[in-house]
Amino acid sequence: MSRIMLLGDSTCAAKSPDARPETGWGEMLPRFVYDGWTVDNRAINGLATKDMIARGLFQEALDNLSPGDIVLIQFGHNDSKVDDPARYSAPWTEYIVNLVYITSRIKVKGALPVIITSIARRRFSEGLIIDTHGDYPAAAKAAAHQSGCPCIDMTVPTMVALQAMGEEGSKECFMRFDAGLYPNYPEGNYDDTHLRPRGAEWAASMIAERLKPLFPDVFLTASTKAD
Repeated sequence: MSRIMLLGDSTCAAKSPDARPETGWGEMLPRFVYDGWTVDNRAINGLATKDMIARGLFQEALDNLSPGDIVLIQFGHNDSKVDDPARYSAPWTEYIVNLVYITSRIKVKGALPVIITSIARRRFSEGLIIDTHGDYPAAAKAAAHQSGCPCIDMTVPTMVALQAMGEEGSKECFMRFDAGLYPNYPEGNYDDTHLRPRGAEWAASMIAERLKPLFPDVFLTASTKAD
């Protein structure tokens, strides 16, 4: 069976029961994949390119790759944390270097890397969605160009979609809710970065739709997905 490996942060990662309803988009991606492909989700909460390499997690992923596997790489949320030297990578220097290193090593294994820019945060000001990722999406595109691998822009499309949902409607996609809805969060939650199931499926659907032209026999669109 062929593999789709996911390398990324908490927006993609699988969640523990005590964090529910928080859901990573990687948990929903199998709904948009044809039979014969398995999703190996190695995304981890808080992970950045720098510490994935330093902690040996990337080498573990490489050791499990086979020729023809697809590797989806989405980092940026934690690489931008300037107050955390273990994770911070400046966008136009170390972040690009890390992504080029990651994609080149994947290619040596005969696998197919795809860089995906970070999904947008739900951040509004006076009714308008705000970009919170700075130079990282553009740097990810530059790294993909330098390494000769595809790059899927998810930052702008998710910003556009959130604007269309509106400031109130978009709350249903994120961990943003009042008290009394979920046992794990009796006092409610005010997180505009992480996703609930609806948001995870929304993000996974958009990602699969943009990957389908590259891998038409691998990914399903929302209109043809297996329920």
